[in-house]
Amino acid sequence: MNDRSAHDATDYVIWTTWTLLALLIGVGASFVAWSELLRIAEYRLALSAVGFLGLGTVLIALSIERPLLRAFLYVVALMFVLSFALGPHEFAQLLS
Repeated sequence: MNDRSAHDATDYVIWTTWTLLALLIGVGASFVAWSELLRIAEYRLALSAVGFLGLGTVLIALSIERPLLRAFLYVVALMFVLSFALGPHEFAQLLS
């Protein structure tokens, strides 16, 4: 019985670590995309490009059978799009 609870605790740590890594990668990728797309005059065009990249990541995640990797890609795509859409002001503060 202790073996089962140790296994569950290990799974919890693994899922938590992968989720935090996905959050970090999503925000980091969004910052890189924002800094590279900063020169584009039309912000909606850049936002739609990021949205399509996020959608492509979700479609790739749908084809993966491993639940941990699938959840990882979902979180990366979500954080990528949300942080790009909601974070330009914070990103600009980082560069100044």
